[in-house]
Amino acid sequence: MSVSISRAILHILDTSVGVPVLSENLMSLGEDMREYIEKHILKCLNDSDLKKTKFINDDGFFFKQIKEYRDNPEFKKFSKAISEFFYKLISENPDIKTCDMLFVQANVFNKDYMIIMKLNYKKGYIHYSKEEEGTKNIIIEQPCALPSITQKIDEVIFVDLNSFDVFVKEKKCQVYNEPCYYISKHLLGCKEEKADKEKVKIITDTTDKIIKEYYDDDMFMKSKVKNIIRENVEESLNIDLSKISDEVFKEEEVKKAYTEEIKMKGIKEPEIKVNFNYANKIKTKQKIITDEGIEINIPYEMLSNKDKVEFITNPDGTISIVLKNIDSIIDK
Repeated sequence: MSVSISRAILHILDTSVGVPVLSENLMSLGEDMREYIEKHILKCLNDSDLKKTKFINDDGFFFKQIKEYRDNPEFKKFSKAISEFFYKLISENPDIKTCDMLFVQANVFNKDYMIIMKLNYKKGYIHYSKEEEGTKNIIIEQPCALPSITQKIDEVIFVDLNSFDVFVKEKKCQVYNEPCYYISKHLLGCKEEKADKEKVKIITDTTDKIIKEYYDDDMFMKSKVKNIIRENVEESLNIDLSKISDEVFKEEEVKKAYTEEIKMKGIKEPEIKVNFNYANKIKTKQKIITDEGIEINIPYEMLSNKDKVEFITNPDGTISIVLKNIDSIIDK
């Protein structure tokens, strides 16, 4: 069994009520509820937006609470303390979505975790019958619907109870007049890490900007960058920024501009570690759509190979795409 749940408790943090509604009892884990929680745990753990971070303050509120819990596992006490802290954060910052918080202690793939799922409210609809000169059936809005078993959970925390490794999926919100990853910063006291998807977007957007500015928006150079990223990730789950700089840009002036732009956008380290979940989602093909609606999917390694693909700018400004050395064509 990949997931073994030992206990769970749900607290309601609906600010329209005026106070948090904290449960005095653990949840009853029948077959349906156990399946709901287990599926969400696995889905969250495999989510490409889940990122690893670390505690940066041993005196922080959350770290003290989780350390105390590990030494003296009072589950209800821990969950209430975190929920009360979080309710205050939501109350003072309307940009944070109201929610229920589901606390779960579980063994997942032989590791003991404290898992906190922030179940953000979604609009749902239910039927309702009322007597109005006979039965009248209507549909009414349910503003506090929770995610279904098939939906993604927007925000979640995993804390390894042995190593204190922290994994978090979170949203950036305006909190105390500052946009930030508020779960990491204000609840966990962890380093604010960008999601892998955000880091890769910064890298590709920056290289695209430099290529447009210095090399007239050269498509082969853009595809080369994407191919280097793909190869790096496939080989080592790392993206080596110096390799991109050295292999794509030749002039020192351009390399310097690229490095400074990357740092200015918040990426200081020379290599970016990418988690396995996101690595599987990195695109391997470039989709090209012409103004007449013709779509062509070309693998990145082919796009940068002029023996296979050539883009020709015609005297009238139009572009011709030539596919070369094709052994066979399959109609799909």
